[in-house]
Amino acid sequence: MPLTATLGPLVRGVVEGLVGSAMMVTSSRNSEIDEIADSAGCRVVVARDWTEGFARAVAISAGAPLLVVDTGVILGQEFWPVLADSLPMLADRPASTAPLRSNRLAEILTMRALRRSRAVSRDQVLLLPGSFARKLAQAKTDPWQHRFDARLEILPVSTRRVPE
Repeated sequence: MPLTATLGPLVRGVVEGLVGSAMMVTSSRNSEIDEIADSAGCRVVVARDWTEGFARAVAISAGAPLLVVDTGVILGQEFWPVLADSLPMLADRPASTAPLRSNRLAEILTMRALRRSRAVSRDQVLLLPGSFARKLAQAKTDPWQHRFDARLEILPVSTRRVPE
């Protein structure tokens, strides 16, 4: 269920031309994963751990920007319009969504804290330019564990996680 909930909203990105192709990184393959991947038009990348799978996905993407989403994270409805509007301004900078908060004040405070720390969590979605993704892959770094510098743009978009 979490995988289907994550992949479903990505279809809109494909339709709007913001997502070229999708890859699913998994440690093992089974008929259920194959069925979900096939229905979502995803390529399955099997790797022993996430960093190896990320590196393979980067190599397959051939320098294209990567949208990195963890299983169970659902994009807010405003994600695609905000991303489309932000792409020209991002240039070659990485970007991240902001975690969902229950009220506007908490969201503003969270955005300020994120701007200072530049840390991200698996509850956020990352947009990585191809060159930046390649550097992380070569260093065998998990993008969610990377400490970003001031160039990380925080997109004013909420995400939420499907309860497990």
